[in-house]
Amino acid sequence: MKKTETSLLLGDCREELKKLADNSIDLVFTSPPYADSRSNTYGGISPDKYVEWFLPVSKELLRVLKPTGTFVLNIKEKVVSGERHTYVIELILEMKKQGWLWTEEFIWHKKNSYPGKWPNRFRDSWERLLQFNKEKHFRMYQEEVMVPMGDWAGRRLKKLSETDKVRDPSNVGSGFGKK
Repeated sequence: MKKTETSLLLGDCREELKKLADNSIDLVFTSPPYADSRSNTYGGISPDKYVEWFLPVSKELLRVLKPTGTFVLNIKEKVVSGERHTYVIELILEMKKQGWLWTEEFIWHKKNSYPGKWPNRFRDSWERLLQFNKEKHFRMYQEEVMVPMGDWAGRRLKKLSETDKVRDPSNVGSGFGKK
């Protein structure tokens, strides 16, 4: 079995990242302060200034991440004046301009969520996990995170159409199996 090396750095990432070599990190998983959140701890970042605030960090992450590595960003939108602010979407678009590939999105389901204090809105019971990579061919160990689907899986999978059974790499992205 291959030995895994793990290091933890304590400090402000804006300073600590500068100490790391280019293309040296396999995985970055972070949950930075959300817009206008935890102002007593982090000072609070306005949604209008969030992209500008985060881009220097994502630039350093791009530098230190290995070409086969992955960056996962846990982030949540904010409601401003009755509608969701677009800072998360804006951040994704600006990170793409930096050279990131937005490769996947996962949802963290927060099971302990309860209704919100607003008369016309539920409290979010989820948060985004945005996956970014430097290259299209990155390491992915799906088998390591798979969990059994349950007894129903066998019955359901027997009913797949022929199109659903085909996974042809030449048609990836087309939405269709073999022609």
